[in-house]
Amino acid sequence: MKTNIAYYVDGYQKEIETKVIECVKSKKGYDVVLEDTCFYPEGGGQPADKGTLNGQQVLDVQQKQGVVYHTVKNQIAVGSVIKGEIDWQYRFDLMQNHTAEHILSGLVYKKYGFHNVGFHMGKEFITLDFDGKLCKNDVLKLEIFTNKAVMYNKAIKVYYPTKEELEKLKYRSKKKLEGTVRIVEIPEYDICACCGIHTKTTGEIGCVKILSFEPHKGGTRLRMIAGGRALFDYYMKSNYAEDISYMLSVPIKDIAKAVQKLKSERDTLQYQLNLLEKEKLEKIAETVTQHSKKAIIFEKVSNTKALQHFANVLCQKVDIAAVFSGEDKTGYTYVLMSQKEDMRELKQKLSAVLQCNGGGTKEMIQGKIQSSRKEIEYFFENYE
Repeated sequence: MKTNIAYYVDGYQKEIETKVIECVKSKKGYDVVLEDTCFYPEGGGQPADKGTLNGQQVLDVQQKQGVVYHTVKNQIAVGSVIKGEIDWQYRFDLMQNHTAEHILSGLVYKKYGFHNVGFHMGKEFITLDFDGKLCKNDVLKLEIFTNKAVMYNKAIKVYYPTKEELEKLKYRSKKKLEGTVRIVEIPEYDICACCGIHTKTTGEIGCVKILSFEPHKGGTRLRMIAGGRALFDYYMKSNYAEDISYMLSVPIKDIAKAVQKLKSERDTLQYQLNLLEKEKLEKIAETVTQHSKKAIIFEKVSNTKALQHFANVLCQKVDIAAVFSGEDKTGYTYVLMSQKEDMRELKQKLSAVLQCNGGGTKEMIQGKIQSSRKEIEYFFENYE
């Protein structure tokens, strides 16, 4: 017996009283079939509704061959009359984002001729994949036009055309459809075959924000949010902008320039520090006796590149350079370098007695060692 679907009659129905006609054990608990339901099952790119049946949390909602199954933890008696309540805040958020996706996909198709070939409604954002390349300017325009559609507060139409009407209708669909087809139309923006739930008007979406775009499988992937999600995103980013504005003592409109200036100054200072660090390491290297067998030196440096430079300078004077940066508590980053001996063999011997990882070439090995300075020095004192 197919379930009577209330959410297609009224997508705004938040609760229902109905009879339980089946309850079967399943992997997650019990799958309950109701005479009528206002719970939307997962499908059409839209996640399943959340909510409760007689106070029990609904864990999942799926539809199979016209029957809607509501998964709950505990058994519910067949024949009993129960009360179902959907999580309206969660449902309305999905409705807002799904409707916004229709507008955006419709605009992409109308303006660029690209098809929506992938759609996923995630917890944080909506992912849309199109089979054509969009640039930054295209995406900015699409966001503006999508929000204009929201402001125009268009009434959304849902209807089931006859076979003859469907053949004449220009509508979006990822596959060829047969039988009864549900059409969702947003006048001037989109006509699409869809089994999801949408807002009554575009104005209920609130606002739309495209978070990012990137090349994907020869086309473009967009990430977008709408409604409460977009509003929260605006509040969050506004607060960040105000904080940065306060810290840098510049108006919000100038924070990008101020940050760029800070970055440029930081890069200049870092370059100067790197030069000073090189000079310091080269002076240490000058104290090493020429033609020595090995030089084992512990010296804190800013990065691995500096450690490599240090080892390279030492190699001009000794057969083996082993340099370490760090401390006993956190371990040491190391570089082994030689122009005469195979450092892979030295690394193998080092790893045999100490907690050491890393890799490289015959001339240079680098990695991390989780042993004390005393243990490392002891190893090299006895290494020939």
